[in-house]
Amino acid sequence: MTPDSAVIAPLPIPGSLDSSDPASADFIAAVELLNDALRETWGNDDFRDAPQTQLAGFRPSSMRRRILLGARIGDELVGVAALKLPMLDNIHSAWVNVAVAPGIRRTGLGKRLYAAVEQAAAADGRRTLLGETDHPVRPGSDSGPVLAPKSGIGAIPADSAARFAADRHFELEQVERVSLLDLTGSIDWQGKLDAAAAAAGQDYALEFWQGACPEHLVDAYALLRQRMSTDAPMAGLDVEEERWDAGRIREGEAKVCEMQAEELVSAVRHVPTGQLAGHTVLMVFRSNPAVAFQDDTLVLEEHRGHGLGMLLKAANLVRLRQELSAASRVWTWNAAENVHMLAINEELGFEPVGYSGEWQKVL
Repeated sequence: MTPDSAVIAPLPIPGSLDSSDPASADFIAAVELLNDALRETWGNDDFRDAPQTQLAGFRPSSMRRRILLGARIGDELVGVAALKLPMLDNIHSAWVNVAVAPGIRRTGLGKRLYAAVEQAAAADGRRTLLGETDHPVRPGSDSGPVLAPKSGIGAIPADSAARFAADRHFELEQVERVSLLDLTGSIDWQGKLDAAAAAAGQDYALEFWQGACPEHLVDAYALLRQRMSTDAPMAGLDVEEERWDAGRIREGEAKVCEMQAEELVSAVRHVPTGQLAGHTVLMVFRSNPAVAFQDDTLVLEEHRGHGLGMLLKAANLVRLRQELSAASRVWTWNAAENVHMLAINEELGFEPVGYSGEWQKVL
């Protein structure tokens, strides 16, 4: 059989990964194909997801649902396409990811998979497709042609991943810098925390939690999560404001637990008003405890100028080393135009290791 004969069809999401579920073998194969693509790109397994983690992510919730398509030649799964569909807000959009096994590339199978997943998005009433391409910085690599975003700043290499997106009529809207922090280094994060706390003054106090947000803070935390969807740099991406409340916070926390992850949150409270002025989140998956991922970081605009970004991030790094000591490195992504947060990251020891392209297509 040849790639032209590959059959593309939806892959059912199994109820469990038990061998008695006939859909489990295909789902595990799809997860491994996605993991292999990330390993090939980044040269490591830091982004590897356990099948159980992916299964939890693919189970539908009130916030989102996912569609998985597979391309099969005979009994072998040789390509997958995933579609993430927001359900509470941004219901006009969908996130797309396509991966093809190395030996089958440049045969047209990726194009067919993408066409199938675009058709599925359109059938669901989605009018904007979003996607991401990864571009590691490789030591000694020759500089070549680059692509600048339609909006935002920065550039990414005009490599095969970027060409695939452009050939599908996606437009590059934003570039994010990918940075990595070595937690085994000699940087004194406690010293940076102490200095930031002194600079912030007595009007601001730190709050911490792991897992569930304290009940008396959950409404204020929901406001921070909602503001994250509007205050973070989005360039020209067609992203609407998200609606957050205590119920959505609790559902998200349950999903993190189901995905077998630990979430560390540091927040800062404005003492005179009791309002939460900012937060930052670190996540560690139990299947890969050496790797932490920096999620949201936000300081509300009305509280900026007091060094709260450094206070929050330094505090969470100190906590990470104390409470999840197996973690040895932290990955983070920042819009290239977010120069203030990039400067904080650099002071904390993060080093640039690549870029991500944020792409958009209006159907």
